[in-house]
Amino acid sequence: MDSILINPKSQEELKYLLELMQSLEIEAKAISEKDRDDFELAQLLKNVDASGIVRELEKPIKLSNEQVRLLEQSEAEMAGKTVVSEKHIQVDEDEWLNK
Repeated sequence: MDSILINPKSQEELKYLLELMQSLEIEAKAISEKDRDDFELAQLLKNVDASGIVRELEKPIKLSNEQVRLLEQSEAEMAGKTVVSEKHIQVDEDEWLNK
């Protein structure tokens, strides 16, 4: 069954609402502001696609065949080089987010 979350404007309003719910035999419970914020954040996170990181400031670019080949090289081939591919960074970020 669905539930409702009510944010009273004052302590008096909170007390009144809890008494009203009790008189109507409706189960009601007061939660802290921190718990309410955590609940609202959890609701927002339900709607987030965490399959990858979106960087709004960067526009996608068309890679040349050579660039694609370099990005697809194994870690062993890249060992000892100071170049870290964006693809490698994205994979690490995805693994970290999915922990």
